[in-house]
Amino acid sequence: MKLYSEDSSPFSAPVRATIYAKGLQIDIEPPPGGLLSARFHAINSMGTIPCLILDDGTPLPESAAIMEYLEDKFAEPSLRPESPEARARVRLLQRIGELLIMTPLVELSRRNVPELEDPYAAAWLTRVVRGLSSLQTTIGDDPFAAGWRLTLADCVVAPALFMLPKITAAYGKSGLLQAYPGVGRYVLQVNQHPAIRRVLDEMAPAWALEQDTV
Repeated sequence: MKLYSEDSSPFSAPVRATIYAKGLQIDIEPPPGGLLSARFHAINSMGTIPCLILDDGTPLPESAAIMEYLEDKFAEPSLRPESPEARARVRLLQRIGELLIMTPLVELSRRNVPELEDPYAAAWLTRVVRGLSSLQTTIGDDPFAAGWRLTLADCVVAPALFMLPKITAAYGKSGLLQAYPGVGRYVLQVNQHPAIRRVLDEMAPAWALEQDTV
């Protein structure tokens, strides 16, 4: 198998975290010819990364689909809890991380010149705040988002929160995480996991980010 990914792609980071956490030997390469190239689009008609190429050559795009496939294909070490209720919580946290934090931050990062009174930006910032509030009430006091061990939820949430301080500061929201002490505590703990730290170290140069910024 082969994963097409780039260090600058926040949606690829959760897949790489999953690969590292499970100790999988999967080649990771940038999309051939570049993301917008005809060569890559001939491989993946969606033209997006991440994209996992299965052993039979089938392309599997979309972060969530890839993570679920890897978890189904390689059962150990498991990144899912055992009970249906705990698994539902993991899926909820994944959705919060992707839809309410990561996606808004990516949209905000695309603004060439951040404007504090930009209604477009205000709408995305409101979604980020909703995401942080949801995380604050959903995560507990355990080291990881859904309990005492790393799950797929952390693979999504940790990279998203890593991007947050710098991007929100550009819109006058410096120190936003300080209003959510439970989330801030979680960041400091989860970032110490080897698989998470490896992904954050890969992301940092591309986004000019610093580790352990809360």
